[in-house]
Parts: sequence; C-alpha cells; structure tokens
Amino acid sequence: MKFKIIIMLVILGLLSVMPLVYMGKVDSQALIDFDFGWFGKQGTGSLSSVVTDEKVHVYKWRDQNGVMQFSNERPPLSVGAKQIVLNPNSNVIQAVKIAEKKKVAPVVKTESVSPYSVSGMKKVMDDAKGVEQVLQQRHEEQQQMMENL
Repeated sequence: MKFKIIIMLVILGLLSVMPLVYMGKVDSQALIDFDFGWFGKQGTGSLSSVVTDEKVHVYKWRDQNGVMQFSNERPPLSVGAKQIVLNPNSNVIQAVKIAEKKKVAPVVKTESVSPYSVSGMKKVMDDAKGVEQVLQQRHEEQQQMMENL
C-alpha cells in the first residue's frame, strides 16, 4: 500500500511540474543536468546552456576522424584550434534587404458605367475589340519570330 502511495505522489509531482516545463517557467535541462562534482563535471556547463550578456570565447577544431568539435576550454596546441568570439549583441540571422518602393502613378478615377446600360455595353464591346487587337498583334509577332528561326 505504501508503494502505491509513493508512486501516486511521484506521478502527481511530475504532472504538476510538466506544465511549468512546457511553458518555459522551469529549465528542464537544469533538472536533468546534475552537477555532483565527483562524476567529473566539476562545475563546467555545456555550451548549449550558456546564457550571458558577455562575449563567449569558443574553440573550434577537427578531430582525427574529421568531426568538427567545439569547446569553451582550450584544446591541446597540437590540434590547431581556432578561437571564435560569440557576441550576444549581434544578430544570428542577417536582416532581409527590402527594395525601395517604386513610385506608382496616381490612379485616375473614371466614372463607372453600368455594363447593362447602352453606353456600358458599347464600352464593353470597345474594350473587347481592343483586347482582340492586342492578341492579334501578339500572334503576328510570334508568327514572324517562328519564320525567322
């Protein structure tokens, strides 16, 4: 019976902490990353947990297998590591350059004529004839281009 109660309390504790982890109120990495000292960590944090307003110095090199390595501790001099300074005040993603807006000619408002009136039907027919002329001209230009090939 005591075992069931303990299990229920553990589950209840986990269920009460999970919403805080998902909302970002509790750092789950800190809950998992125990720093006991006798396991060899001795106070060194990982690069992923670095949150600071100061510049961070990181060393970058390739190991004997060709894998890229990163560390905040200086590797042996024989490795030939490159030091990188991470500035927290710089953008990680470059800004998108936006082209200047071209000036658009002002739109002249014309009187709208109902297409169902006599004058509206004449305007529709004139517009259709204009479109037909443009398409006919385009067709002739294409025919000339085909003949020149």
